[in-house]
Amino acid sequence: MTGAGPYPAGHGDVRPVADAAALPDAGWDGLLGPEDFFQTPRWLAVQERNSGTTMDFLVRRRGGEPVAGLVAAWADDSVPWLLARPDAMLAHALEDGGTPGAREVLREVADGDPAALLPSLVCGGRHLGRTRALAGPDAGPGDVEALVERAEELAEERGAASVCFPHVDVRDAGLTGLLHARGYRSHLSAHYAWLPIPPGGWDEFLANMSKHRRRRVRLERRALAEAKVEVHLEPLTKALAPRLGELDCNLLRKYGNPASPEHSASLLSWISEVMGEDAMVSVARQDGIIIGFGMVLRSRARGEEQWFGHRAGFDYDAQGKLPLYYDVLYYRVLEAAAREGVAVLHAGIGSIEAKLARGCLASEEHAFLLRLPRGRAGDRRGRERRTEASTR
Repeated sequence: MTGAGPYPAGHGDVRPVADAAALPDAGWDGLLGPEDFFQTPRWLAVQERNSGTTMDFLVRRRGGEPVAGLVAAWADDSVPWLLARPDAMLAHALEDGGTPGAREVLREVADGDPAALLPSLVCGGRHLGRTRALAGPDAGPGDVEALVERAEELAEERGAASVCFPHVDVRDAGLTGLLHARGYRSHLSAHYAWLPIPPGGWDEFLANMSKHRRRRVRLERRALAEAKVEVHLEPLTKALAPRLGELDCNLLRKYGNPASPEHSASLLSWISEVMGEDAMVSVARQDGIIIGFGMVLRSRARGEEQWFGHRAGFDYDAQGKLPLYYDVLYYRVLEAAAREGVAVLHAGIGSIEAKLARGCLASEEHAFLLRLPRGRAGDRRGRERRTEASTR
């Protein structure tokens, strides 16, 4: 992708799609790969309802056929999704001495103040991991660039201070090269973890652990059994939503995110309605009372089934020192995934060292940021500079 300019207007164009419900008719499904669950029309319908902001869906067409797509969401200081909001991400990256690239981004993009990045157009999806443009089998380098250029124009037209791709995988060489060429700067934003499910299931997974780790897992499970905690994977239903909403709210508030049990319960109920059997929950019960859960979402794109861990929550008073986290979010899910022939379990971001110790693979993700000039003349000059840079 690096260095490729956009196709002339006669060879293709970028068109907006009105909303998530209209994406299937726009050919969006043909652009999705096995790892793009969070950009499926069904999940984007969930985000559209939950985002609290404007979302844009752009499709690049050539010869009348869709070849690439891009999701964008407007972020100002009112949106609560801090882990994909550029100001909050940069502020977090600057803590404890700063992660790679953060100080440079603060100085060169944010003028010394993360808040200066708002409002921002967040591109590639606001989900936590592998935000990217969608490129179908017939997409060329210029198709993705045409989408990025149109997103930048939208951001400028609306008075945004920046454009942000929050979690770009370093292995996405085409997109990272393109963004660098267009003048974006980046800082480390997260590490993303996933686990290829071993053919031998749980037994093989356990056998691949170190002797120390195997012993620890067995002790953890014994502790849960002695506390009469049972963990099962089951469908997400509306009946579960009120209690799960309470626990979801507990976790969000623990990490400084605004939340209410009512909003969480409403969202979970909506997910169960939209996703049907493809939304599951790993539920921990003690004496019949739910004390923890993790949500798992099923993707079957291009004939390959993969599972994605998403939300979670716990009753911290009931949990105490019980080792609930990995049994609920990882071990029980892995056992069920192996039984159903799932290829990959996506463990997402956070707790990366613990996930690596439990057999996951991981890759770095970077937040890419472009500061936009203010004013019409500045906007024009900014576009000219980026076009010149991308064709060098």
